[in-house]
Amino acid sequence: MCTNIKLIAKNKDIFFGRTMDLNMSMFGEDIGIDLDVKLVSIPKGVTVKSQLQPWKSKYAVLGVSTKDTTILYDGINEHGLAGDCQVLVETTRSKTAEIEAQGKTPMIGEEFVTYVLTNFKSVKELRETYTKFMLTDQFYEYQGAKLQFPLHYAFIDETGDGVVLEPVVAGGFKMYDYVGVMTNSPEYNYHTVNIRNYIGLENTGVSEKKVDKDLTLQPIENGTGYGLFGIPGDYTSPSRFVRSFYYKNMVDTFDTEKGINTLYAIFRPLIIPRGLEHAKKEEKITDYTRYWSGYDVTNRTVYVQTGEGLAITSKTMDATLTEITYNDIQLDNHIYTV
Repeated sequence: MCTNIKLIAKNKDIFFGRTMDLNMSMFGEDIGIDLDVKLVSIPKGVTVKSQLQPWKSKYAVLGVSTKDTTILYDGINEHGLAGDCQVLVETTRSKTAEIEAQGKTPMIGEEFVTYVLTNFKSVKELRETYTKFMLTDQFYEYQGAKLQFPLHYAFIDETGDGVVLEPVVAGGFKMYDYVGVMTNSPEYNYHTVNIRNYIGLENTGVSEKKVDKDLTLQPIENGTGYGLFGIPGDYTSPSRFVRSFYYKNMVDTFDTEKGINTLYAIFRPLIIPRGLEHAKKEEKITDYTRYWSGYDVTNRTVYVQTGEGLAITSKTMDATLTEITYNDIQLDNHIYTV
């Protein structure tokens, strides 16, 4: 379960962010395998040690990663291409040999965001070449475990262009134009149809309504918020898609200085508190928002807040780095007392 959103400021600056909703430990908060999530900086020209076929990074990347792995959950590169991965249960894969026999390049799903951001400058480039790649059924090995998340991907750039890539054709990708948000299953075209069911939603209130000549109804609380009456409020993927799509398109226009704050304001009703999504009653670890991240695309800066504290950790891309480095994401509350 995850949600991503793209916003555009008055001056056309782009902001991109996502919630990471997962039922696995990321910051040492739960028992079992911990994904040890950090901020990662990947310089241009270093070898990325893929578990399938290592490659050299063409472009510098900043993002959120599992330490000492090639997994990137979300990130941005030096040219302003940003993206993330999220769960899609309809994901398919093929065997590496079968992919290579088709003349295609096999990719491990957990490494795909890393590959794209270290190799592509723009969404335009990705549109032109995405058919060359397919997901292999090879597992990603981590701490003695074999990981394989069913994933789809969204990428945006400074022009405002964006695509969603879904590996649903025997490991091959379907591509969709990105409409500014992405969640999880079903496939993306379901969601872009479903939002039309809510086309009557408005960001204005309602006034009194004359029902007949003898009865006029007065709205409760002067009609505040009634324009959004009926918007789905649960945490299922279709509902989060509808909510994020209409919220992002209804908020006030904003100056670039308010970009991350506006992004966070939209994410607040989408962030899942711990304990609301148990897969089974007896399971103690729940699917909830482990972190949310926001990217100031113009300034190549990321902001991250975890579900463990109120602190926000930020980092701007450092072009002087020569080796892959990691930075801790703060988990404290960092509250100002006056």
